[in-house]
Amino acid sequence: MDFHSAWSFLQDHKIFNDQFNYSLWTEVVKVDPEINAINPDTSKNTKVQIWLEHGPYDKVWGSCTHDIDLDCSGDTFEEAIIELAKLVKKKYTDEGELRKDRQKELIDVSKGS
Repeated sequence: MDFHSAWSFLQDHKIFNDQFNYSLWTEVVKVDPEINAINPDTSKNTKVQIWLEHGPYDKVWGSCTHDIDLDCSGDTFEEAIIELAKLVKKKYTDEGELRKDRQKELIDVSKGS
């Protein structure tokens, strides 16, 4: 999937209810390239990453929520968007429903198994 097709997929996906552009949380951070995470020793944080968060639209709240399963990052904005599209496709159907295999994961977690 290229950047343009990923962006179009996300903008049109039913889970976002035409709110994708308005609710996308973006942060530009520097991470330690050795661990690919923020190091408390800030002198080691030399690699730029783009972090994204998003989630499905909630009719009660009137906005998109935060689904931690969709949290992702990339070395560029384009890479992060492509990763977000892959995560949405993995978790949700084109109709905006949680995939059946993902529903089972939620049930198993709630039972403590």
